[in-house]
Amino acid sequence: KAGAAYVPLDPEYPLDRLHYMIEDSGIGLLLSDAAMFDALGELPPTVARWCLEEDAATLANYPATELPFISLPQHQAYLIYTSGPTGTP
Repeated sequence: KAGAAYVPLDPEYPLDRLHYMIEDSGIGLLLSDAAMFDALGELPPTVARWCLEEDAATLANYPATELPFISLPQHQAYLIYTSGPTGTP
């Protein structure tokens, strides 16, 4: 319904792999916990961040009204990175 796709990021991955996935996927908003943000360090300026602990009150106050339906069957729901023979996701 939100019209967005998600990219799961495993905190066990090496930092350079996580940064590659964030930049390569074109993430516009990263929703995570404080520990993940601390581990990631500086994010590209195009990536907004919502921290579950720090932004919980703001997120809880978002209206619970129906979202406009903007998803279509051909829209991406998620992006999964796997390791190929090169070792690059």
